[in-house]
Amino acid sequence: MTGQEKKKKFKLPSWLTYLLLGLELALMIGLVAISIIALKNVQAGSGGPFIKWLIGNRVWFFILIVLPLIVLFLFNIYLLIKVMNEASNKEFKQMTKDELLEEARKQALEELRKELAKQGEPASETKPEEK
Repeated sequence: MTGQEKKKKFKLPSWLTYLLLGLELALMIGLVAISIIALKNVQAGSGGPFIKWLIGNRVWFFILIVLPLIVLFLFNIYLLIKVMNEASNKEFKQMTKDELLEEARKQALEELRKELAKQGEPASETKPEEK
């Protein structure tokens, strides 16, 4: 085992993961709702004091509403890529280097036998000599 494999990965409890997911969704829905309300009221000039303030201050609208949505979107993409990489690496970490080489040899030999069978030549059942 290498040093990285010995390290225990920190994993949040499932209830906390679900709580954080719910809070993230609520935040995203709230920010999108506020932005839609603000954009609908731009023409009319109506709305509450906060909406009027957002309409009047476009930079703060971007900082308070749009930027957090962009950050959450990029964070979710990062988490998705991280989970996909961990899932694909899990299969290969279970096999040692020698086992992977042996599996590759078996697959190459099987493909060679199939090609020879297509050409009508019988494939030899003996293993190739190792150097």
